[in-house]
Amino acid sequence: MTSMERVVAALQGTNSDKRAFTMTLSLYGAKLTGCPLTEYYTVPERYAEGQAAVADQCRPDIIFTPFALALEAQAFGSEIVFLTKDPPNVKKPFIRNPNEIGKIRVPDIEQQEGLLYLRTTARLLVEHFRGTVPVCGVLTSPMDLPAIIMGVDGWLEMLLFDREKTGTMISLMSEYFVSMANSMFDSGINFLAMPMMFTNPRLLFEKTIVEIVIPALAEMFGKLKGPIVFHHGGNPLAGYLQHYLSLPNIGGFVLDSHDDFSEARKTVGQNMLLLGNLDGPSLGKISPADAVEKARKILDNRKEDNHFIFATSSADVAWYTPMETITGIYNLIQHCGA
Repeated sequence: MTSMERVVAALQGTNSDKRAFTMTLSLYGAKLTGCPLTEYYTVPERYAEGQAAVADQCRPDIIFTPFALALEAQAFGSEIVFLTKDPPNVKKPFIRNPNEIGKIRVPDIEQQEGLLYLRTTARLLVEHFRGTVPVCGVLTSPMDLPAIIMGVDGWLEMLLFDREKTGTMISLMSEYFVSMANSMFDSGINFLAMPMMFTNPRLLFEKTIVEIVIPALAEMFGKLKGPIVFHHGGNPLAGYLQHYLSLPNIGGFVLDSHDDFSEARKTVGQNMLLLGNLDGPSLGKISPADAVEKARKILDNRKEDNHFIFATSSADVAWYTPMETITGIYNLIQHCGA
C-alpha cells in the first residue's frame, strides 16, 4: 500500500497492511540536508529538499508543510528571530496595547514574502509526492494568531473584557485565515493541521469558549475547502473534546502526550480519526530504546482502533533527536498490523 492508501484506510476505519504513522519532522529535514535554518525557512526549494530527505530516510506516511507559525505573525508586522536549531520565533509582537488594534492590516497573501514561502512549499511538496504521500498544511489557528501579533496578555484582556474589539480582531483573522487556508487547499494539500490553544479551558473560561471562540471558528471552518486536523496545541485535550465536535470540516484530533485515548474515544465515538501521542520535542532527551518502548505502549493501547494514526504530539521532533530513535520507531511500526 502507498502512504496515501494507508492514511485513507485509517480515515475510513478499514484494514491496511500496517499502521499508518507520522512524526512532525518539518524541522528535521534541515538537519538531514545540512541546510541553515535562515535558508530553510525562507527558500521553498530548500524546505522541499529537506522533506524529500525526510521521506527517503524516515519514511512517515504524512509529510508536513513548515511548522513555522512565527512567519504568519511576521506577515502582520511582528518581529521574528531565526534560530540555529529551532524554527523561527516571535521576538516582538506588532502591538502590545489593545487600543492599537487599528494599526493591524490583513497582509496580501499573494505578495507578502513569508506567506508566499508557506504557499509555495505546499505546492512543491504536493508536486513532489504526486498523491502517494498525503501533505498536511500547517497554519496558526485564527484564534491563536492574535496572541503572536499583540501578545498573549493583550489578547486575553481583549477576549475577556472587550467584545467590540474582539469582534474586530476576529473579523481581521477570518479575512486572512480563510483566504490563506483555501489557497493551500487549492495547492493540493490533503488536510490542514492547526495547534489550538485559545480554545482550551486550561487557558480560557468555558463561557468565553462557548460564546465567542466556538461560533467564530464554526463560521470560519465552514468556509474551508478541505478537512482540519485539530491539534492539541500543547495542552491536554481529551477532557474537552465535547466542545469541538460540532465544528464543521473536522477530520481528526491530535491528542497531547498526557491524554487518554480511551477517554477521547468515549467522547468522539468510534469513527473519528485520532492521532498522537508520543511527545516529539522530548524524543532527543531519552534513549532510542526508551522512545521505542513508549511507542510500543501507545500502539498496544490502540491495537484494536482502526481510526487511529500513530503520530508524535506537540511541536517538531527536536533537532538533536538521534536518527536511531526515528528508525527504531519506524521498524516497530513495520511489525504492527492495522
